[in-house]
Amino acid sequence: MTEVSESVGRYLSTIYLLTADADRRAQTSELAELLDVSAASVTGMVTSLDDRGLVTYEKYEGVRLTDDGTEAAREFTWRRCVTENFLEDDLGLDLAVLRDDDVADDPLAIGQALSDEAVHRLKDLVDHPCDGKCSGPSAEYDSCIDDVRETPGDADAES
Repeated sequence: MTEVSESVGRYLSTIYLLTADADRRAQTSELAELLDVSAASVTGMVTSLDDRGLVTYEKYEGVRLTDDGTEAAREFTWRRCVTENFLEDDLGLDLAVLRDDDVADDPLAIGQALSDEAVHRLKDLVDHPCDGKCSGPSAEYDSCIDDVRETPGDADAES
């Protein structure tokens, strides 16, 4: 898998969630709104991701993940899902409270810091790595399936 930072992973997973079920490109304005960043930041990041071969970006047309970008987005999302299930279900922590504290920006970032071996051991410990809302790497995690994944718009509609 392509190593990605937390910031890059957020972009990739958001693009993935916007485009996985539809044959379309994500618009930079959509990304700016969902990620709560400026349009200039989005343009800079997607240009960088295009240079790395993780997306194809065409000005005024939008952005689409490449195969490598899709796999990186799925891995990033799966790691966050394993971490979320562990923190909430196994440790009984309220992630909403943790996110509101100044102490931790994003408790799910732990998943990105873990080695491959560590995240797989955590998955085995949790034994329920996916609640159906993420899409794990297709080669390894068939239990995380696309047709039950929520998109950011779906989650907002339920709130």
